[in-house]
Amino acid sequence: MNLCDLKLFFHLADSHHFGRTAKAMHVSLSTLSSQIQRLEAILGQPLFLRDNHTVKLTDAGEQLKQFAWQALLQYQQLKHALG
Repeated sequence: MNLCDLKLFFHLADSHHFGRTAKAMHVSLSTLSSQIQRLEAILGQPLFLRDNHTVKLTDAGEQLKQFAWQALLQYQQLKHALG
């Protein structure tokens, strides 16, 4: 898991839409889907409940969203501190 994975996940967790996230993050839909599946495999938990029209976070997804938010915030603070 890296910062790029967390950024993709966090955007999807907010947008609830694979297509919008792929477009906004400048990745293909298949790349985004693969990255999310890889995160789910790493964590051993589904992060989203998916159907043809909606994407919702699971409990594990909610936990990862909080972790991702904190990690991305700390990274931005570090970048700012280092100038």
